[in-house]
Amino acid sequence: MAVVKMTKMRMTALLSEREKLLNALHRTQMVELRETPAEEGDRYCVPDERLKTNLKEKSERVLRSIEFIENRLEMSVKEAYYPKEVTGTGNSFMIGYQDFMSTPGNEMELLYIIDKMEEYMSRLNDVRMRRVQIDNTEAQIAPYLAVKQKFSDFRDTEYTRCAFGLLADSALPALEKFIAEKELSELTVYTRDRQCVICVLTHKEEAADIFRKLGELSFTKCPFTFDLTAEQKVKQLEEERTHCAEVENDVNRKVCGKSGYLRNLKILSDFYAFQLEKIAAEEKFTGTQSTFTLCGYLPTEDIADVKNAIYDITDAVFMEFFEPTENDTPPTLLKNRGPAKAAEFITNMYSAPDYREFDPNGFVFLFFMIFFGLIMADIGYGALMLIGGILLMTRLKIDNGFKKLVCIITYGGAFTVLFGALFGSCFGFSLYTGLLPDPTLSGNAGRTNVLIILLGCLALGLLQITIGYILKAVNSFRHGEIADGIFDALTWVLFNIGLFFAVFNFITEYFSIPVAENTKSFFATMTMPGVIMLGAGLLVAVVTAGRKEKLIGKFTKGFGAVYGIISLLSDVLSYARLFGLMLSGMIIAQQFNGMGTDMILGGGIGYVFGPLVMVVGHTFNIAMGVLGAYIHDCRLQYIEFFSKFYTGEGELFTPIGSRFQYIHLTK
Repeated sequence: MAVVKMTKMRMTALLSEREKLLNALHRTQMVELRETPAEEGDRYCVPDERLKTNLKEKSERVLRSIEFIENRLEMSVKEAYYPKEVTGTGNSFMIGYQDFMSTPGNEMELLYIIDKMEEYMSRLNDVRMRRVQIDNTEAQIAPYLAVKQKFSDFRDTEYTRCAFGLLADSALPALEKFIAEKELSELTVYTRDRQCVICVLTHKEEAADIFRKLGELSFTKCPFTFDLTAEQKVKQLEEERTHCAEVENDVNRKVCGKSGYLRNLKILSDFYAFQLEKIAAEEKFTGTQSTFTLCGYLPTEDIADVKNAIYDITDAVFMEFFEPTENDTPPTLLKNRGPAKAAEFITNMYSAPDYREFDPNGFVFLFFMIFFGLIMADIGYGALMLIGGILLMTRLKIDNGFKKLVCIITYGGAFTVLFGALFGSCFGFSLYTGLLPDPTLSGNAGRTNVLIILLGCLALGLLQITIGYILKAVNSFRHGEIADGIFDALTWVLFNIGLFFAVFNFITEYFSIPVAENTKSFFATMTMPGVIMLGAGLLVAVVTAGRKEKLIGKFTKGFGAVYGIISLLSDVLSYARLFGLMLSGMIIAQQFNGMGTDMILGGGIGYVFGPLVMVVGHTFNIAMGVLGAYIHDCRLQYIEFFSKFYTGEGELFTPIGSRFQYIHLTK
């Protein structure tokens, strides 16, 4: 349970060997590169912009192709035009280092596949555009379907002019009246609707007046001159739409037929990303015309391995290793095993520990799992989570975020079994009288049990908060801030311990909670020492709170320390949520059991629906219980626990070439 000690590294080598050396550092997975401070006479390296641009373009092309293929594969499942099963398309798979570095060997073949994908994309885009055109044309033709003449029949002649199109129904009477006054014009109305289809034939001598009137009435001229009727054109468009669908399905089948290249395309994408990462790193290097200098951090314990990897490439290199100074910000690398390692997922969701602070993951695991088990508290639920988690863990080879989450749920299942056994609860049924009291009982016994469990949850909260202050003192002592550790942390530890001893007998007697005589006698003896500890802790906190302030600040800080009691009690009360979530889960389980049992006892169809109600109910209860337990458990860690001591804001150790989108490198 510790933050790995880091060493600062500075290396100078020949510019001609830069690529090989960066690849060697990448293979070690032990060095995180940082910007190199420029010294007199040094200049920052300027990357090859043409190479950088070319890599970016190729990276964008391969990413587009991957997205295109995956999209077509997803559609093939929905529309069943490519029924073959496709394997190896996951977004997280393992590949050996040598295989990864040999990716350029099949780059030409993959670039050909990318060219084909871009061709298919272009064809599909053309099809989509044509479909939009067909839809728009059909919408425009729809009003003319009642017209049996061809569109080309409505045209001008040497002596006549034709106006064929749409006119609003409200404007039609005005046009009819106007045409009736004209001797050389004729109006034909084909359809009467909100938009009427009309045709006005007029002699060219009257054409100017007719068209001026049509303009006043917002007449819309038909845009079509097809040598077809509207009905014939619609049939032609339907045939084109069918052809578009055939082209699209053909393209989709061809794209899915290339899905076997998807794995290699993803490897190529990450390879391009690695090359771009190296170029970005090179921009942080300084150097001369023939040399370059890089800086970075590596675990102190891995210095020998890094040296060996470098000297395997060249002897023309100069390396220096330094202890980080107070002004440096080394990355954080945690070295935990077993349970504490699993807790890193929870802690890092909030923020990674600062390099110079105490690693809290051991305590986070302990309290997180106790709270999780207390909330779920059922042997059956815990067994399902434990068995399901173990089975899933055996199938997950990549140590990604999902596997870490499954690991947390698996440990949570084990603690759920433990607390379920303490309560004697299995799938909501009480198997026996457990060591912990059952809060679901009715009457005075149930009331007493509720108070015991509730107060126990608050006591757990007080314990975690107290440990938080102890860890705050540890961090202060590690930084040489002795006074801060004593006055800002240990005084509150003293206060919390005194508070527990001072109020124990009062609370148990006030709520009529039965306590063994020897226990009551012990706390009776400790009540006065508890009051003294409580008062002494508060007094020291008030007096020393403003020690770093001037004048009036010394007094205001003291009042702030008094207000801290309210904040402390509020934090302790937050742990009542443990009891609330546990009790709700127990009651829901019992209700579904009661419903299912009543159906079964009713006989007949109840033999079928009774067990079904139980299965569905418990499935729902487990899902909601796990979700609630995880979220509220995290909240207690982040807000109530971390706020007492945790700095966070650390930068996780990310060696060069360790961040890939699709692959997981193995040595």
